[in-house]
Amino acid sequence: MTAVDAGSTPMPSVESRAAVLARALIMAGTIVVIVALSLLPLLTPWFVHPTLDAAQSAAWLGSSQVQAHALSDRTVAELVLGPGTFAFAGLDGAPFYDTAERAHMQDARTLLLLLFAAALLSAIGLGRALNRGERAATLRAISTGGGITVVAVLVIGVFGLFAFEPLFELFHRIFFPGGNWAFDPRTEHLVQLYPYAFWQLDAAALGVLALLLGAATWRLARRPARGAA
Repeated sequence: MTAVDAGSTPMPSVESRAAVLARALIMAGTIVVIVALSLLPLLTPWFVHPTLDAAQSAAWLGSSQVQAHALSDRTVAELVLGPGTFAFAGLDGAPFYDTAERAHMQDARTLLLLLFAAALLSAIGLGRALNRGERAATLRAISTGGGITVVAVLVIGVFGLFAFEPLFELFHRIFFPGGNWAFDPRTEHLVQLYPYAFWQLDAAALGVLALLLGAATWRLARRPARGAA
Protein backbone atom coordinates (compact mmCIF):
# COMPACT_ATOMS: atom_id res chain seq x y z
CA MET A 1 0.00 0.00 0.00
CA THR A 2 1.12 3.54 -0.65
CA ALA A 3 1.14 5.98 2.25
CA VAL A 4 -0.77 9.19 1.72
CA ASP A 5 0.13 12.33 3.63
CA ALA A 6 -3.25 13.55 4.91
CA GLY A 7 -1.82 16.97 5.69
CA SER A 8 -0.68 17.66 2.16
CA THR A 9 -2.93 19.69 -0.18
CA PRO A 10 -2.56 19.37 -3.93
CA MET A 11 -1.50 22.70 -5.45
CA PRO A 12 -3.28 23.98 -8.54
CA SER A 13 -1.20 23.65 -11.65
CA VAL A 14 0.24 26.62 -13.51
CA GLU A 15 -1.93 25.70 -16.49
CA SER A 16 -5.14 25.82 -14.44
CA ARG A 17 -4.26 29.24 -13.01
CA ALA A 18 -3.48 30.52 -16.49
CA ALA A 19 -6.78 29.14 -17.76
CA VAL A 20 -8.71 30.87 -14.98
CA LEU A 21 -6.93 34.16 -15.68
CA ALA A 22 -7.54 33.84 -19.42
CA ARG A 23 -11.22 33.13 -18.81
CA ALA A 24 -11.54 36.17 -16.54
CA LEU A 25 -9.82 38.39 -19.10
CA ILE A 26 -12.07 37.14 -21.90
CA MET A 27 -15.20 37.78 -19.82
CA ALA A 28 -14.00 41.27 -18.84
CA GLY A 29 -13.03 42.07 -22.42
CA THR A 30 -16.46 40.95 -23.63
CA ILE A 31 -18.17 43.29 -21.15
CA VAL A 32 -15.97 46.22 -22.20
CA VAL A 33 -16.72 45.64 -25.89
CA ILE A 34 -20.47 45.43 -25.21
CA VAL A 35 -20.46 48.69 -23.23
CA ALA A 36 -18.44 50.51 -25.90
CA LEU A 37 -20.69 49.27 -28.71
CA SER A 38 -23.77 50.28 -26.72
CA LEU A 39 -22.37 53.76 -26.23
CA LEU A 40 -21.55 54.46 -29.88
CA PRO A 41 -25.13 55.09 -31.09
CA LEU A 42 -25.69 57.50 -28.20
CA LEU A 43 -23.03 59.83 -29.62
CA THR A 44 -24.81 60.30 -32.94
CA PRO A 45 -27.15 63.19 -33.82
CA TRP A 46 -29.93 60.67 -34.52
CA PHE A 47 -30.04 59.94 -30.80
CA VAL A 48 -28.75 63.16 -29.26
CA HIS A 49 -31.07 65.61 -31.06
CA PRO A 50 -34.42 64.03 -30.06
CA THR A 51 -33.10 63.42 -26.56
CA LEU A 52 -32.14 67.09 -26.23
CA ASP A 53 -35.63 68.04 -27.38
CA ALA A 54 -37.27 65.64 -24.93
CA ALA A 55 -35.16 67.10 -22.10
CA GLN A 56 -36.08 70.67 -23.21
CA SER A 57 -32.46 71.78 -23.44
CA ALA A 58 -33.39 74.66 -25.78
CA ALA A 59 -35.70 76.08 -23.11
CA TRP A 60 -32.92 75.80 -20.51
CA LEU A 61 -30.52 77.61 -22.84
CA GLY A 62 -33.03 80.17 -24.04
CA SER A 63 -32.27 79.20 -27.64
CA SER A 64 -33.97 77.50 -30.55
CA GLN A 65 -33.80 73.74 -30.99
CA VAL A 66 -31.59 74.19 -34.05
CA GLN A 67 -29.12 76.26 -32.02
CA ALA A 68 -29.11 73.73 -29.19
CA HIS A 69 -28.49 70.92 -31.68
CA ALA A 70 -25.58 72.84 -33.23
CA LEU A 71 -23.96 73.50 -29.85
CA SER A 72 -24.34 69.85 -28.91
CA ASP A 73 -22.92 68.68 -32.25
CA ARG A 74 -19.87 70.86 -31.68
CA THR A 75 -19.49 69.49 -28.16
CA VAL A 76 -19.78 65.84 -29.21
CA ALA A 77 -17.41 66.39 -32.15
CA GLU A 78 -14.73 67.73 -29.81
CA LEU A 79 -15.47 64.95 -27.33
CA VAL A 80 -14.90 62.21 -29.89
CA LEU A 81 -12.68 63.69 -32.60
CA GLY A 82 -10.90 66.53 -30.81
CA PRO A 83 -9.14 68.81 -30.36
CA GLY A 84 -10.86 68.63 -26.97
CA THR A 85 -10.37 72.25 -25.92
CA PHE A 86 -14.14 72.96 -25.80
CA ALA A 87 -13.27 76.63 -26.22
CA PHE A 88 -15.76 77.43 -28.97
CA ALA A 89 -18.09 80.45 -28.85
CA GLY A 90 -21.70 80.36 -27.74
CA LEU A 91 -24.72 82.22 -29.04
CA ASP A 92 -23.50 85.57 -27.69
CA GLY A 93 -19.99 85.21 -29.13
CA ALA A 94 -18.41 84.59 -25.72
CA PRO A 95 -16.89 81.18 -24.81
CA PHE A 96 -19.78 78.76 -24.37
CA TYR A 97 -18.16 76.79 -21.55
CA ASP A 98 -16.35 78.29 -18.57
CA THR A 99 -13.05 76.98 -17.21
CA ALA A 100 -14.58 74.38 -14.89
CA GLU A 101 -16.91 73.09 -17.60
CA ARG A 102 -14.06 72.75 -20.09
CA ALA A 103 -11.98 70.87 -17.53
CA HIS A 104 -14.84 68.47 -16.89
CA MET A 105 -15.37 67.84 -20.59
CA GLN A 106 -11.65 67.19 -21.06
CA ASP A 107 -11.81 64.62 -18.25
CA ALA A 108 -14.87 63.07 -19.88
CA ARG A 109 -13.04 62.89 -23.21
CA THR A 110 -10.08 61.13 -21.59
CA LEU A 111 -12.43 58.61 -19.98
CA LEU A 112 -14.26 58.01 -23.26
CA LEU A 113 -11.05 57.50 -25.24
CA LEU A 114 -9.75 55.09 -22.61
CA LEU A 115 -12.97 53.09 -22.87
CA PHE A 116 -12.75 52.89 -26.67
CA ALA A 117 -9.05 51.99 -26.51
CA ALA A 118 -9.80 49.23 -24.00
CA ALA A 119 -12.65 47.99 -26.21
CA LEU A 120 -10.39 47.90 -29.28
CA LEU A 121 -7.66 45.99 -27.43
CA SER A 122 -10.29 43.65 -25.99
CA ALA A 123 -11.76 42.97 -29.44
CA ILE A 124 -8.30 42.17 -30.79
CA GLY A 125 -7.63 39.90 -27.83
CA LEU A 126 -10.94 38.10 -28.26
CA GLY A 127 -10.21 37.57 -31.95
CA ARG A 128 -6.80 36.10 -31.20
CA ALA A 129 -8.23 33.86 -28.48
CA LEU A 130 -10.82 32.50 -30.90
CA ASN A 131 -8.14 31.70 -33.48
CA ARG A 132 -6.11 29.70 -30.99
CA GLY A 133 -6.92 26.34 -29.47
CA GLU A 134 -9.65 25.87 -26.86
CA ARG A 135 -12.20 27.60 -29.04
CA ALA A 136 -15.05 26.10 -27.03
CA ALA A 137 -13.65 27.46 -23.76
CA THR A 138 -13.22 30.92 -25.31
CA LEU A 139 -16.79 30.93 -26.60
CA ARG A 140 -18.07 29.85 -23.19
CA ALA A 141 -16.19 32.71 -21.56
CA ILE A 142 -17.58 35.18 -24.10
CA SER A 143 -21.07 33.84 -23.49
CA THR A 144 -20.57 34.19 -19.74
CA GLY A 145 -19.39 37.78 -20.23
CA GLY A 146 -22.62 38.52 -22.09
CA GLY A 147 -24.65 36.94 -19.30
CA ILE A 148 -22.82 38.94 -16.64
CA THR A 149 -23.58 42.11 -18.61
CA VAL A 150 -27.30 41.28 -18.63
CA VAL A 151 -27.37 40.63 -14.88
CA ALA A 152 -25.36 43.77 -14.11
CA VAL A 153 -27.60 45.95 -16.28
CA LEU A 154 -30.73 44.56 -14.64
CA VAL A 155 -29.38 45.14 -11.13
CA ILE A 156 -28.14 48.65 -11.89
CA GLY A 157 -31.36 49.40 -13.80
CA VAL A 158 -33.59 48.43 -10.89
CA PHE A 159 -31.48 50.51 -8.50
CA GLY A 160 -31.41 53.45 -10.91
CA LEU A 161 -35.17 53.30 -11.38
CA PHE A 162 -35.69 54.20 -7.75
CA ALA A 163 -32.46 56.06 -6.94
CA PHE A 164 -31.02 57.50 -10.14
CA GLU A 165 -29.63 60.61 -8.49
CA PRO A 166 -27.42 58.78 -5.93
CA LEU A 167 -26.24 56.44 -8.68
CA PHE A 168 -25.49 59.38 -10.97
CA GLU A 169 -23.51 61.07 -8.18
CA LEU A 170 -21.64 57.86 -7.34
CA PHE A 171 -20.60 57.47 -10.98
CA HIS A 172 -19.16 60.99 -11.02
CA ARG A 173 -17.41 60.57 -7.68
CA ILE A 174 -15.69 57.42 -8.96
CA PHE A 175 -14.71 58.61 -12.43
CA PHE A 176 -14.33 62.34 -11.72
CA PRO A 177 -12.70 62.38 -8.28
CA GLY A 178 -11.48 65.95 -8.79
CA GLY A 179 -15.01 67.13 -8.05
CA ASN A 180 -15.41 69.30 -11.16
CA TRP A 181 -18.81 67.85 -12.06
CA ALA A 182 -21.31 69.84 -9.98
CA PHE A 183 -22.62 72.78 -12.00
CA ASP A 184 -25.31 75.41 -11.49
CA PRO A 185 -28.15 75.05 -14.05
CA ARG A 186 -29.01 78.72 -13.60
CA THR A 187 -25.70 79.99 -14.92
CA GLU A 188 -23.61 77.21 -16.48
CA HIS A 189 -24.24 76.03 -20.01
CA LEU A 190 -23.14 72.42 -19.66
CA VAL A 191 -26.13 71.46 -17.49
CA GLN A 192 -28.42 73.70 -19.51
CA LEU A 193 -27.50 72.00 -22.79
CA TYR A 194 -27.55 68.58 -21.12
CA PRO A 195 -30.06 68.83 -18.27
CA TYR A 196 -30.77 66.11 -15.74
CA ALA A 197 -33.59 64.63 -17.84
CA PHE A 198 -31.16 64.16 -20.74
CA TRP A 199 -28.93 61.92 -18.63
CA GLN A 200 -31.88 59.90 -17.40
CA LEU A 201 -32.89 59.17 -20.99
CA ASP A 202 -29.27 58.58 -22.00
CA ALA A 203 -28.70 56.10 -19.17
CA ALA A 204 -31.93 54.27 -19.99
CA ALA A 205 -30.95 53.95 -23.66
CA LEU A 206 -27.46 52.73 -22.74
CA GLY A 207 -28.95 50.14 -20.41
CA VAL A 208 -31.37 48.85 -23.04
CA LEU A 209 -28.67 48.57 -25.70
CA ALA A 210 -26.23 46.86 -23.32
CA LEU A 211 -28.99 44.49 -22.22
CA LEU A 212 -29.82 43.54 -25.81
CA LEU A 213 -26.18 43.14 -26.86
CA GLY A 214 -25.37 41.19 -23.71
CA ALA A 215 -28.30 38.83 -24.26
CA ALA A 216 -27.39 38.39 -27.93
CA THR A 217 -23.75 37.65 -27.02
CA TRP A 218 -24.79 35.13 -24.40
CA ARG A 219 -27.13 33.38 -26.80
CA LEU A 220 -25.01 33.43 -29.96
CA ALA A 221 -21.73 32.40 -28.32
CA ARG A 222 -23.39 29.70 -26.25
CA ARG A 223 -24.56 27.59 -29.19
CA PRO A 224 -21.22 27.42 -31.07
CA ALA A 225 -19.50 26.66 -27.76
CA ARG A 226 -21.67 23.58 -27.34
CA GLY A 227 -20.99 22.52 -30.90
CA ALA A 228 -17.23 23.04 -30.52
CA ALA A 229 -17.23 21.08 -27.29
